[in-house]
Amino acid sequence: MLGPGLAGMPMEEWKIRTAKGKEYVFDSEDEAYEALPEYGEGSTVWKRRVHRGIANISLSSTGWIDVTPTGR
Repeated sequence: MLGPGLAGMPMEEWKIRTAKGKEYVFDSEDEAYEALPEYGEGSTVWKRRVHRGIANISLSSTGWIDVTPTGR
């Protein structure tokens, strides 16, 4: 069951995956791309379409997609 407000509304979630496999989640595309250089060479940017539930639980039917800019 999803909660009130924006819960259940589709939105995008972003993450950076470092070359060592650590992952950091961001709420916006701008935040993720601005932070990308800080995580070092080999880091990648991913996104997924989610529906947020109660207690910030994200539900995604598509999974993460690599959207790293070319040339990285």
